[in-house]
Amino acid sequence: MDFPFLNRARWVTDKYILAMLGLFPLYVGFQGYHAITEAKLAFCAWATGLWAAAVLVMILCGLIAGERYRLDIRPAHMAVGLFLAVSALSAMASEYGGTCLVGAARYNGYLTTLLYGAVFFGVSQLGTPRRRYVWAMGLSAAVCCAIAFLQLMGLDPFWFYPEGTDYYDKYVAYNSAFLGTIGNTGLLAAYLCLAAPLTAVYGALSRHRSDRLLFIPAGMSLVTLALCDVDAGVLAMAGCALAAAPIAIRDRRAARVAGGISGGLVAGGLAGLWFWPGKSGTLYEMHQVLHGHMADEFGSHRGQIWKRCWELFKQQPWLGGGPGTGALRFDIQWYSDVRQAASSVDNAHNVYLGYLVDIGVFGAAAYVAAVGLSLITWIKRRRKDALYPAVGAAFFAYAIQDFFGLGLILTEPMFWLIWGLLESRPEAREEMGGQLEQDESIADRVL
Repeated sequence: MDFPFLNRARWVTDKYILAMLGLFPLYVGFQGYHAITEAKLAFCAWATGLWAAAVLVMILCGLIAGERYRLDIRPAHMAVGLFLAVSALSAMASEYGGTCLVGAARYNGYLTTLLYGAVFFGVSQLGTPRRRYVWAMGLSAAVCCAIAFLQLMGLDPFWFYPEGTDYYDKYVAYNSAFLGTIGNTGLLAAYLCLAAPLTAVYGALSRHRSDRLLFIPAGMSLVTLALCDVDAGVLAMAGCALAAAPIAIRDRRAARVAGGISGGLVAGGLAGLWFWPGKSGTLYEMHQVLHGHMADEFGSHRGQIWKRCWELFKQQPWLGGGPGTGALRFDIQWYSDVRQAASSVDNAHNVYLGYLVDIGVFGAAAYVAAVGLSLITWIKRRRKDALYPAVGAAFFAYAIQDFFGLGLILTEPMFWLIWGLLESRPEAREEMGGQLEQDESIADRVL
């Protein structure tokens, strides 16, 4: 049966995905890093709102015309739905009232969470992984990294930094470290944890020779990740490489060998950390954590923040303090020798702990369950084509860095979009087979 209105909704969704993966990462607004969070929020809200409105009109027109649709509800959808429902209950029960809607700091309240949920459900029902999406993210990542390289040379060609400053004035002239078109270097690393695996895995597995060019943005992303000195991103990429290799390799015997090598490297790495003789640095801190010692200053004071998260969770374990209210409850400060000023905390610096504090054990458990279920989807779909292994690798790398990440509007919409693509219906690719082949032939002629 032909579904003309459904196909139009898919067409609109396709353009939305291209905009979010290709344009959203590069949009900084008109005030540079000073207002980049507001700029990204405005872009995401307008793009998602217009897309959702157009899709709803198409679906309603289709229903009126007699089209009948069947939703594809998978276990991850139910877990995400439960996560959103518990978040709503937490907001209604919170003593902070309307603050839960927008969030106490950096727009991380329930409305933003609902926006992420809309992206996930809409993309998973109407979208499907496509070659053009990998290229869109690859090109945007290449531009972002090229700008970062110029900034690392001490330049500011687009006037992103506060007037009279550059990258090397970080933590002194301004209270952060900014790089590229994402802003905070920790968030830039989170974005690169999506772009690098997506482009590298697809470039390696694709049957099109022209897709080997995707190694260029993948390489630029990895170099930028190393230069911006964010340990969470480096750890996420290492973990992704170890897991993605045995999952992405299609030959069963080679995959088992790769799995054995990855397992051996993990075991050897843990053993090395256990006996690490150093006295300082990231490896020393990881060594101490393995031995059960977490000092406050570890991980740029993440040790102190995470201890406080646990204390706050114990105060309100079931529904938490309310979405986006952690900033009101942390009350942590320390003196920074670099900044020569006091630093305060408005984020858990761990997405999973942040949900535990904000929406309680049931909401955090639903989120973790949804991530775990989608990792199973990645494993099950690893041999369907080159796209699902690539999308799954990007999803996995980001999920790892979330153990140390901020989880803000500057990168989260792309993660939830990638998540939606991972959980999309494989049958949709078959229904759109002719159009997908046409896209690939056009791309080959261009490249």
